[in-house]
Amino acid sequence: MKKIIFLAVSLVLTLNSAFGQQARGVCGNSTEDQLEFQDRLLQHIATLENGIQATDRDVIQYVPVHFHFVGDASGNGKHLERKVLDQLCDLNEAYAPMDIRFYLSPHPTYGLFDRSINNNNVYNNQSNDFLMSARRHPNAINVYVVEEPVPGTAQPGTILAYYSGNNDWIVSRKTETQGGHNGTMPHEMGHLFSLSHTFFGWESGTFKPGSVGWPVAPVISPGGIPTERQNGTNCTTAGDYICDTPPDYNFGYEQGNCNPYTLGAKDPQSTLVDPQETNFMSYFSDCGTNYLFTSQQQAIILSDLASPQRNYLDNTFSPAALTINTPTNLLIAPIGGPVIQYYDEVLLEWQAVPGATYYLVEVDQSAGFGSPILKNYIATGTSKLVTDLLPNKNYNWRIRPFNEYVTCAQARASSFKTSLISATRELQNLNAWQVSPNPVLGNTSVRLTVEASDHFEASARIVNAAGQQVYQQNDLSFPSGESVVELPVEGLANGIYFILLENQNGREVRKLAVLR
Repeated sequence: MKKIIFLAVSLVLTLNSAFGQQARGVCGNSTEDQLEFQDRLLQHIATLENGIQATDRDVIQYVPVHFHFVGDASGNGKHLERKVLDQLCDLNEAYAPMDIRFYLSPHPTYGLFDRSINNNNVYNNQSNDFLMSARRHPNAINVYVVEEPVPGTAQPGTILAYYSGNNDWIVSRKTETQGGHNGTMPHEMGHLFSLSHTFFGWESGTFKPGSVGWPVAPVISPGGIPTERQNGTNCTTAGDYICDTPPDYNFGYEQGNCNPYTLGAKDPQSTLVDPQETNFMSYFSDCGTNYLFTSQQQAIILSDLASPQRNYLDNTFSPAALTINTPTNLLIAPIGGPVIQYYDEVLLEWQAVPGATYYLVEVDQSAGFGSPILKNYIATGTSKLVTDLLPNKNYNWRIRPFNEYVTCAQARASSFKTSLISATRELQNLNAWQVSPNPVLGNTSVRLTVEASDHFEASARIVNAAGQQVYQQNDLSFPSGESVVELPVEGLANGIYFILLENQNGREVRKLAVLR
């Protein structure tokens, strides 16, 4: 992953702030929490001050990340896949100036997304760090998406997310892990890569009108960190220890937006303070696409990524594609609102998209795909057999192609209506099956998509309307889960046929139309 080029640089270091969060929303990292990883920050700063900068500029570094969707004890409340896909898009935009690209790294046991944690002491707080450790991905940045992030140190305001220096993982509230350029995830990644808040030392409160000494700030912040001066003369020993970020005494928390700061706070030398509202590491909110990391912040992030502590992130990943273009005719069937034959066996089909390794399948009665009964599936093929829908309901469905790196591709949607008829199933271990395409309009084969609760074997026969057998294939094996078998139909004349799936325990029948 790392191709390190060493560049001589002259650095004077400064840091500033802007954390995209809702008003009164805060990062859970206190002054004390940040002191736990301050040694790493100071080591990176010292390396840079010595004229050596570890950088991969113009060489893309792919960084693995793994998301854990945490539910309560009943398994409820887990985050949605599409929102994490949106979040990864935002995260990659934020780190693009450093040529860092994050990608989804499947867990060796739990797959692309970990949905295995159902525990109130992770969902509503993170006191069960034993379980979190047991589920962590050993070679990726771990992000636990929960209902309520609760760090060890209490902070004023609503905790939106935090970085655990002891565990080297990120915990984020669901509402903050959904893209929209809110800045929260880039901020926490900044902590992971050793950055402090631009207002380091002022986490416990804002310097504002009514504070002791107003408008002149004290020499030492409430957290015991020297207060940074506006002229930068103490920038290497005060505030966030970074010199291209101006002073910030947690003004963003009080202001609650991204407007220019105008309350008139002064540094200990009575100079008006002019913070950087758009810095990712501050608390100014709603800055959208204007959030940024300064040059020295970027250099420190790259230095941390290149450090031995980050060797566990080394990889040989190469994305299947750098872009994915969703065709307008992506969806094959059902489209345009047809009534489906069986309400509990609906086969959704779409085209393969170049560069896509996964497809997000969403089914909902709401056209906005936001109702409580929304169903989500991750598919690697071009069909999904859905067996748990309600009868006589209008449904919308959509497909979003993506790969581990490209998660921003457009989705395509259509609709259908379920019938009142349930598919009868006589074969043991057969949950559902469908025949496609149906009718056959020119294909040389049809696909049997079979979902099994456990492995079973059967034969497949095709008979015409007169009951004459025209094809038979014996000893078909269907494993647990979903599988596909193809049957040749190139020699069949136009007409109605029946496909029989049978063994000694029973028989299932589906009608097939050939219309060439």
